[in-house]
Amino acid sequence: MKPENAASSLSLPTGGLADCHLHFEGSLPAAQVASLARRAGHAFADPKTFEAARRSLSGPEDFLQLFAEVCRLFRRPEDYLEAAQGIGDFLANDGVTRAEVYVSPEIFSLLGLDAAECLRAIDEGFRKAKETHGIHCAILLDAVRHWGPESADRVLDLYARLPLPSIVGFGIGGDEKSVPAAAFAGVYLRARALGLRTSIHTGEWDGAPAVREALDALRPDRIDHGIAAVEDPRLLARLAEEDTILCVAPTSNLRTGAVAQIAEHPLKRMLEAGVRVALSADDPILFGTSTSGEYRFAKEVLGLDERDLRRLAENSWHGAFCSREERNKGLNSLEESH
Repeated sequence: MKPENAASSLSLPTGGLADCHLHFEGSLPAAQVASLARRAGHAFADPKTFEAARRSLSGPEDFLQLFAEVCRLFRRPEDYLEAAQGIGDFLANDGVTRAEVYVSPEIFSLLGLDAAECLRAIDEGFRKAKETHGIHCAILLDAVRHWGPESADRVLDLYARLPLPSIVGFGIGGDEKSVPAAAFAGVYLRARALGLRTSIHTGEWDGAPAVREALDALRPDRIDHGIAAVEDPRLLARLAEEDTILCVAPTSNLRTGAVAQIAEHPLKRMLEAGVRVALSADDPILFGTSTSGEYRFAKEVLGLDERDLRRLAENSWHGAFCSREERNKGLNSLEESH
């Protein structure tokens, strides 16, 4: 049974949603956060404690600290396998049939775990989720920007040794004001040479110049957030002309303070400028949302109409790092369920 905020309650397609901007630890179901916390002897074993921490978010620093605290709940590779299955279950029940999930191997190493074993465990968990629910969860390798290009190269070293077929892309997240995008130019060239598609978190906490720098220096296939582009009409026109898809997460933008007030969110203006925007949940457990919840928010709070919402759903499939066959199947499922 689908949750109350599932897409069917929005006069949207009843299934077949794609979400291309999710983070592994931020996509855990609440019950799994509690389960991991109990094993780790952590205060988040009490759901009220975790909920209080989630509700207290007031800026990017708070968010990064809470994300790091959730990461510390993992103590063994088996935890990642169990979590991957739980994430697949959560997303499938929300009407998602394809998810692209950022996984950060350097975090595994920081926790004293074998990064390759943890990555294999996630791959296995996602395969089991597909067998059970039919959902395809693909892995995006994530490098933490504020750990620098050397850390990003270690992530690609791991992929060169362990090119699991579930790994389809590479990107950088973390504190976007910490290291300039141009510092990662060589890393992105290497990622493409290894056959990976690329994305980058930019233009959420930093301004329009950061988005332009990322486009010029890295040539990413896709951008996560990018909402600051609305500050520059010429940049918006460029994004529209180049068909760059932006995976925007409105609830995340508000909860981290990237957008101060609901009325200021630029999603509608970006669509009106012809930018190909897709909706994403980013870190649903941390922001109290889901993929279908972002469609509800866009409709009921941001005032998008059914045509806009349908375009957002289609853009998610057009931006997905998947085969043409899977893309067409996803788009057809939107047609059939409308």
